[in-house]
Amino acid sequence: ELKAIGPRLTATDSHAKFIELLQDEIKNLGFNTIEFPFKINRCLQSSCSLENDSTKEKIPNLGPVPYSGITKEMGVKGEIRFFQSKHDVKMKGKVVVIKVKNFTIPKLLLMHQVAKYPRHTHIGFSIRHPLVAATLTLGKIQAAKDNGAVGVILVWEHISEDLANREVLPFTNSYLGIPSVWVYQTQLEALKRCRDRKEPVRLTLTGQYETNVTTKSFAVLVPGENRSKQILINTHTDGPNDIEENGAIALLTVLHAIKHDNLKFKNTLVFGFVSGHFQIPQSGIEGRQATSRFLRDLSMYETSQHLEMKKALGLTVEHLGGLDYVDSQKENKLIATGLYDPLYVYASTKENRDLVLKSLSGTNASGRYQILKPRKNAYFGEGQPLYQDGWPTISFIGMPLALCQMASPTTEPDIKSMFDQTKLIFQILVASDHQF
Repeated sequence: ELKAIGPRLTATDSHAKFIELLQDEIKNLGFNTIEFPFKINRCLQSSCSLENDSTKEKIPNLGPVPYSGITKEMGVKGEIRFFQSKHDVKMKGKVVVIKVKNFTIPKLLLMHQVAKYPRHTHIGFSIRHPLVAATLTLGKIQAAKDNGAVGVILVWEHISEDLANREVLPFTNSYLGIPSVWVYQTQLEALKRCRDRKEPVRLTLTGQYETNVTTKSFAVLVPGENRSKQILINTHTDGPNDIEENGAIALLTVLHAIKHDNLKFKNTLVFGFVSGHFQIPQSGIEGRQATSRFLRDLSMYETSQHLEMKKALGLTVEHLGGLDYVDSQKENKLIATGLYDPLYVYASTKENRDLVLKSLSGTNASGRYQILKPRKNAYFGEGQPLYQDGWPTISFIGMPLALCQMASPTTEPDIKSMFDQTKLIFQILVASDHQF
């Protein structure tokens, strides 16, 4: 059913169908949903092409840069200018080529590991993920636009074509206003020839830009015996593939278990299904993750209902069931290692870290886990706003290499691992209800 709906990027029709499906399932369980609608400006890119405008020779591309821009059917035309600096006035009227190296960085720059599970498992000390390199190109794209460029070509380097293809990256930008496309490094020579011969290229990126399109987050409240404390369990509902957005399925599974076993909780449970993860600038508050808007709307709702509940725990669930791959530039493809991809678990207090490790041992969960101490400005995923707002947090987030690609066999979750991880999260929820 989810495959029939298709990729569910923020505020698209397929995303709206997925939200409706979730709400219908939840209502059939007997739970009410509280809606928090909001509007964004939506950019739908339908086709893209790149060619030498003199010879009409096609230059293969890997797909558009999301929310970069839209052209008319004839596209935009300009001579090639390789990016040199953010203050290069010679970019005016040109199609600017920006090289993007998929570089490796030490994990310690982004993460503070305090434990791992199983204890003797091997988890690498570095990370080379296209999400990082792609996000860092935004400043250069903006500089090209500010200097009058008519289009941008991003060239992936130090990455296999298998991984570079159809990436929905970067995704932390709102509408850039300059059409931009990805190509693979094998096209560099063709682009250099165009530059040297002063042969213009034509970049065409068709689609629609629509203002004030409604999307919505929603909450499910499960009242507890003690109405003075709440445990918030959140995820996001949008993404390009089944790993990226399967947190919603995990939360739905937990709600099924609560209903089926008629479970009662000491604390009030709040399940947050958040829209906006793939349009953070339009969804989040002050540049923060999309859950920041949800927290604001939830607080306003609770105030209107005269609910005053302390923050017992914020439990975030994203990207379960990932398998581990190595990106082989030699073979130009992703190669499965036969292992589970590491699942990162942020735990903000010693009590929470102990709870996670105890639950891992108790459930004998499959997979590999890195337990991390959060940093406010280096905290991946939708758990970050909870931590920033003073919630004690436990945040599960996988980061498989193909996390942001359009759907393919590589982005299919491993069902056993996903089930084990959902069961683990459920056990943590139950244990935390007794503990806090």
